[in-house]
Amino acid sequence: MKNRKPWTALSGALALAVAACAPPNAQLVTTPQAPAPSARSAAPTEASLTETPFGPISPAGRKLLTIVQQTSLREITTSTWALQRSANPAVREAARTIITQHKDLETRDTDISTRMGLAVPTQPAPDMQIGIDRMRGESGEEFDRDYVNTLRKAHAEALILVSTVRADTRNTLVRPFADLAGDYIKTHINLLEQTGDVDYAQLPVPGP
Repeated sequence: MKNRKPWTALSGALALAVAACAPPNAQLVTTPQAPAPSARSAAPTEASLTETPFGPISPAGRKLLTIVQQTSLREITTSTWALQRSANPAVREAARTIITQHKDLETRDTDISTRMGLAVPTQPAPDMQIGIDRMRGESGEEFDRDYVNTLRKAHAEALILVSTVRADTRNTLVRPFADLAGDYIKTHINLLEQTGDVDYAQLPVPGP
């Protein structure tokens, strides 16, 4: 016990020396703490999968089937208006292709969902209905801009979801459907951009 006092004194002296050598504006550096994991950002687990005869389907896979059906209802309706109202040949060309390909997706989506016993939406989502109602009363260039930019933003969001599902799905029906949907979406994006009406400033800033 008698030997502890010299060492205690020496430790105190060293601490004072280090403090004296530090720059006057030096601040105490602490190790940043990792944020606590959020329940909302938790990755899906095996328990979230729904078993089907064609392999398990994830929540993202079910979301894809739902959104494709809902967007088909919106985009067939608004693209029909585009054919009737737009004076821009590029807008009408995009609308024709979107109608044809969304009818194909709608048919395939209904077949896949039915075979797996999943519900098939019969109405657009509420936020989509808002856009439909807004465009219902528009015409001319105002309609063109709203139609093109609404669909361009929606297709960007859909492409992200399709890519995620295609990368990870274990379901043999969803996999080729995601492939086809991705091809159609990229075609629609290119056609919408060729109209000259896309306002790229409305698109979200890409994440890292």
